[in-house]
Amino acid sequence: MNRNNKILNLLSKIVLKKNKKFKGAHNGESCYIFGNGASIKYFDLGLFSDRVSIGCGSLFLHRDFHKLDLKYYYMGHPFLFYRYWKNQYKKKYERNNLGKLWKKNIELNPSVEYFVSLSNYFGIRGDNINYIHHFGQASDNPPRIELDNVLSTMDGAMGGMIGMAIYMGFKNITLVGCDYTYKPRSQGHFFEFGKFPDSTEKGGFSKELLSYVKNKVNIQTLTIDDNYVGDILNHISYEELLLSKPNYQENRDIVSKDNLNKLNRANMEYNIF
Repeated sequence: MNRNNKILNLLSKIVLKKNKKFKGAHNGESCYIFGNGASIKYFDLGLFSDRVSIGCGSLFLHRDFHKLDLKYYYMGHPFLFYRYWKNQYKKKYERNNLGKLWKKNIELNPSVEYFVSLSNYFGIRGDNINYIHHFGQASDNPPRIELDNVLSTMDGAMGGMIGMAIYMGFKNITLVGCDYTYKPRSQGHFFEFGKFPDSTEKGGFSKELLSYVKNKVNIQTLTIDDNYVGDILNHISYEELLLSKPNYQENRDIVSKDNLNKLNRANMEYNIF
């Protein structure tokens, strides 16, 4: 490692040390971890207010987002909060409309603690902005789960949120809208239009990570009903957990027209309309 890289690593770790305040902050507690899967279209978010929640992606665009006891938010995509970025679908540099939308919603929800990639240090700042990094160790097995140093579970939003939850001491974790964790796999996002066909394809998440985590904490994945079963993890159906039947709503019923238009302009190949 050359001198410049050593200096950058040292400065980075000084920034990350501020996350020490979150270590064990929820020892022994239960939480929900929210992905952005299409299964959320079937769920009443108002029924999830009994535990602390961790969210990610475009969850704060859901009309009932405010009904959750959501204290933490994962936004680990590198260089997400700069005016221009490399679109992961188009593989080219362009104006960053998605980052602009997400930054606006961060401003609208100041009580939430946000965890963003350290690469965004010069793109977004604030008292509730916390930085995380993997230092090239993403997807390591066994993982390093240290918000104040190396968070090697940042290969995806779900892994990042699970790492956050374990670091904070949560012992009972229920995954919501993490549709890749069961089979058949539900496709699409809650903010996309229509029902996508289920898939029997494998992958979409780190089996090594989930196998490791389920031996450390009590973790389960929430399914629409018992037609879906957990892959690696145990599952629990929505009705069994919340004593309420799932009720499908279309994206236009749970996301405002203005936000749907903004997502459509994000150029991320979402099926919005």
